[in-house]
Amino acid sequence: MSQRAIDFVNNWIGSNVDTTKPADMEHHDRRPHRLAEKCAKDAEAAGITEGEIKDGLGDLEVCMIAAIDRVALAKADK
Repeated sequence: MSQRAIDFVNNWIGSNVDTTKPADMEHHDRRPHRLAEKCAKDAEAAGITEGEIKDGLGDLEVCMIAAIDRVALAKADK
């Protein structure tokens, strides 16, 4: 497991996942997919492979779904 991949993704989520942005007007919310793609691209630029992320966190899109839910819950609790 790559702790640097886990730390990168967690920090990336903290800086990039925001539920105040309007949801897509599509039937299926594409934000998790787009966030996962951007995170993977930014990780690659930082020298972290998708394999490292997958080993440490599993499916990046699932991580983004969970992150969006956590942010939404945190905002609802305020």
